[in-house]
Amino acid sequence: MLKIDCGPNLRMCDGLTRRSFIQAGALGVGGLSLADLFAAPQSNNYVKDKAVVLLFLGGGPSQHETWDPKPDGPGTSTSIAGHIPTILPGVRFASYFPQMAELADRLTIVRSFHTHHAEHNGAHKQIMTADITIPDGKPIKHPGMGAVYARVAGAAHSQTGMPRHVLIPPTLDHTGDRAGFAGSFESVVEGCQPAYLGASFSPFEFQVPMAEGIAKDGKKKRKNDEASENPLIGDLQPQIAASRLNSRLELLKQFDQLNRRLDSSEAMQAVNANTARALEVLRGGEVRDALDLAKENPRILAAYDTERFRNYRCNDQSKFERSGPSIGISLGRQLLMARRLCEAGCGFVTVIHSNWDFHARKGIPNIPEGMSILAPPLDHAVGAFLRDVHDRGLDDKILLVITGEFGRTPSLDENLGRHHWPRLCPLVFAGGGLKHGQVVGESDRRGGEPADNPYSIDDLHSTIMHAMFDVGKLRLDTGLPKIVMERASRGRQIAEMF
Repeated sequence: MLKIDCGPNLRMCDGLTRRSFIQAGALGVGGLSLADLFAAPQSNNYVKDKAVVLLFLGGGPSQHETWDPKPDGPGTSTSIAGHIPTILPGVRFASYFPQMAELADRLTIVRSFHTHHAEHNGAHKQIMTADITIPDGKPIKHPGMGAVYARVAGAAHSQTGMPRHVLIPPTLDHTGDRAGFAGSFESVVEGCQPAYLGASFSPFEFQVPMAEGIAKDGKKKRKNDEASENPLIGDLQPQIAASRLNSRLELLKQFDQLNRRLDSSEAMQAVNANTARALEVLRGGEVRDALDLAKENPRILAAYDTERFRNYRCNDQSKFERSGPSIGISLGRQLLMARRLCEAGCGFVTVIHSNWDFHARKGIPNIPEGMSILAPPLDHAVGAFLRDVHDRGLDDKILLVITGEFGRTPSLDENLGRHHWPRLCPLVFAGGGLKHGQVVGESDRRGGEPADNPYSIDDLHSTIMHAMFDVGKLRLDTGLPKIVMERASRGRQIAEMF
């Protein structure tokens, strides 16, 4: 089994532990062999040539401080940092998102999306599985949306061997023996799983390494002061050889070990056709190339970079350290990897960016502090992704979906925190060949409830299913499990985009 080792177990800022490695299977995808992926059902003519990148903002992003700033909201029911105009007449975003404001004609902003549950664990799993009966702390009963996609489209691309369903969590190995400002996201991971569909449709989980020099010993890291640039950004400039990046060194080491084992044995003579094909894919195919960020143009790497943005560590008591070395943010590399995987045949990529949980209590940041950390890299990474996808002619192919498990309360508390609020949740779409440059639905005056045209979790799932499949043809396939048509038809697609 091929392992991509991400260091020792890490304790998250809420006290939970994170698995210490991601198994990338050629020998193992989520506990399943890649040969099994080739043997799993493959796609039919109802599968569109599309891919989804679901950018999950774990923790509950505030609707006011993102894309529904309520310029005329009463009291504290407005963006705490103000608002800015976008390229769309009359549409304003919170001031944290200047790049997205410039690109708003490529976006659909849904301001009337609501979820169901007010605690993270259950809410994560509910939005991923469309099962609003799942409470906190209980295992999922139904498959995540990426697993459903893979069940219809096939677990691996028939030509490239690329797994169709991929999960890219935040990168934590650069934090050494302490967790970063990333929070707990294990329940999002659980929500991605296939449940009764079977292990063939589990996500291929891959953690993107940070650039060389984001050192575990912290010696090269800058301090959290007035500086806005990480001096290590030079490692991403064109004059630096791409082969210096850890992403290549670590990945190639694993593949080289695999090649040596295979070349020095007679193993290939004894395997079945699916296993032989899987081995050849990993030895030299597009999967290996797609996972190797060092093959990317250094200019594009630099354009996506978010590691220069300030990010906190946690101490041994899981409290944020507001001074000391910055650990950087991996989101830019996560989204770049997602684009590369989609080009190589992946159909559903979940990218996790957390922790948007700004209560202003128990060591948790308030809205001004938390947004100052997480909003700038989000704006930068999404802006880079939208421009890159457009430049590569992939606007019609890749559908970007940005959401979280719920929003935040309309009112700020005395410490400038907002709290869990499922009655409204940010939701943004881009690309996928759909109609954009619009706002769908409206919230009430305080930004606390849908004022018209409300959309639910079922509607989100239905929208994605209609974007990815010809649902009319899908209905004719009686061999598909019942859950497939339930996800496509139980809700209503967001018609304004079709």
